[in-house]
Amino acid sequence: MVSSFGVMVCLCHSAVLSLALKLFVSNYMYCFTCAAFSYLPLPHRCPSTTDPFLKASFDNNNDISNMLSDTVYDTILSGKIATVPNFIPPSLTAALRSDAQNLYQSQHFSADALAAYGTETTAKFDPSKDRTVLKLNQWKRNDIGNYKLRSDVFGNGIMGRLRADLARNLDRPNLTKGTSLTYGVGSTEISYTRFGPGAYLKRHIDEHHEELKGKRGWEKPTRRSITWLLYLNEEDWNPDVNGGELRCFQRKNPTSSPVPVGARPNGDLQIGWLRPTSNDRIERAVFLDANRRAIANNGSDKGSCAMYCILENNTQFYMTNNFDPDPVLFLAGGDFFARQLIAKNPSLAPRFHFLEPPRSAADGLLKKFRGGSLIHTEPNDDEILLDVPPIGGTLVLFDSVILPHEVLPSKGRERWAASGWLHEDQQEAH
Repeated sequence: MVSSFGVMVCLCHSAVLSLALKLFVSNYMYCFTCAAFSYLPLPHRCPSTTDPFLKASFDNNNDISNMLSDTVYDTILSGKIATVPNFIPPSLTAALRSDAQNLYQSQHFSADALAAYGTETTAKFDPSKDRTVLKLNQWKRNDIGNYKLRSDVFGNGIMGRLRADLARNLDRPNLTKGTSLTYGVGSTEISYTRFGPGAYLKRHIDEHHEELKGKRGWEKPTRRSITWLLYLNEEDWNPDVNGGELRCFQRKNPTSSPVPVGARPNGDLQIGWLRPTSNDRIERAVFLDANRRAIANNGSDKGSCAMYCILENNTQFYMTNNFDPDPVLFLAGGDFFARQLIAKNPSLAPRFHFLEPPRSAADGLLKKFRGGSLIHTEPNDDEILLDVPPIGGTLVLFDSVILPHEVLPSKGRERWAASGWLHEDQQEAH
């Protein structure tokens, strides 16, 4: 059964919008007409006529303790998707969308690594029909589009405040320090995204353990921590007619709360799950420790990695002997290969599966041969589908490591969003 929304959260407002507008003009000297910034409360918005996000962006002396509700933070920490409708007012949504559209028409958008997912393998890439983005190097240019709105107001203003808020409330202090702050605008990765009519993205996860990416996994100084999207579509977007939903594959079984999922404070990332059994009714996160040679082997060459889970007393239970990682074997062998590593715990081995099963071009051919859809993926038995409509002004947040997701085709119109990732410095290579 597919739900229409994730966690719907109304935001608590604490100041008048007129003050935010005065600060907006005085701080940034950017002129909008009165009509462009007129504000009419929406039926689903909290009754107050305040907009704390605009105020927070323009008043550096104002301190807002939490931008979001506790429900949002708890949802992200549990590995699920959090949605915040009406995160920004319609006027700001329209202004950002106009900036994105103008930059697209000026040919500042380009294809990214996932763009080929938007067409069948036999079709040629068509930027008008597929997925294109305004990449970071273009986003940061002050000579194109509405730079003050894009960078100062939204990027460094709203997203900068959101980043600090999530760092505090998710207990991820590395979101606001280190290398990840040096090359982004409020968010380490930030872009406008356009899906042409019919464009989609296949199921994927946004971040993987460094060892599963091979040598290049240790080349970058940071990793993706939190995925965010802010939809910029028109107010008349109807998901039943226009499609374009973000489809998430959430876990059906209860996880080992309060044990964290996704990442450990020491930088170890989750790579899989242990399915529940009649004797152990919770689903347990499985992490990969890539520092075993230095810690456990005293420098001997017996393998640098081991897989472990966290017990209720917060101790690490190692499920495998030490081994040297081989991304090729992980990707080709999948669950079978990993289960061989857990052979010393025969009761645990059958329970293990990767966060995302390895896929190849052959999978698509086999799926097509069997009459399945190449566009969307059916959930596994231990997953629940959740569809998020791309309603303008809606903010979406989830952990980058553990939530598989895809984008369903938009129908008959363009789908616009601002999107990106908040990074943390990744652990040092060993």
